Amino acid sequence: MSDAHGHHDHHHHHDRTGAKQPEIFSHERAAMLDDPAREAYAPTERIVELLDVPPGGRVLDFGAGTGRYALAIAKAHPDARVVAYDVQPEFLTMIRDRAHAAGLANIEAADAYQGTFERVLAINVLHEIGDADIAAIRNALAPGGTALVIDWDGGIERPVGPPNDHAHSIPEALDRLQAAGLRAEERHDDRFPYHFVLIAGR
Repeated sequence: MSDAHGHHDHHHHHDRTGAKQPEIFSHERAAMLDDPAREAYAPTERIVELLDVPPGGRVLDFGAGTGRYALAIAKAHPDARVVAYDVQPEFLTMIRDRAHAAGLANIEAADAYQGTFERVLAINVLHEIGDADIAAIRNALAPGGTALVIDWDGGIERPVGPPNDHAHSIPEALDRLQAAGLRAEERHDDRFPYHFVLIAGR
């Protein structure tokens, strides 16, 4: 969100200091996020599996976008409570409409959240968010909770995703998480040829 002069609109009070991507991913490109072709290299079913939601767990989808993953988590875990967090109201409306249409009562879409979560999902957001948001992810983790951080690998050639100067290499991603007080380890997964998969905890 910036005008022609590059002035940023800060009404969301969002500090993006440290972000690699200069602009937040706009809701106007929602169709890209929903592209079924993405299943070939970032399968939703596998993301839900890797998240490994405990019985009755609270889940925060940080930067939920169209709700593609939050809705799948809510559906797979009817006993879990899912909060789909995003700063763009257009995305929140989309998620609420989809949850209603799917009859899912265990998901809420919001631009703020309270409390802590056993699981946090951050998919394709690490390169867009500022250091303050990474600290927020750490603070949102319940004791023993984990964050599943999946993002475009800036260290490899990819036919899809942002340009490499807008994406993190794995060492850069690990450094950013560690700087925010998260210990993270890489999880190699062949189902994600263009992304890295990190599991982070406090």
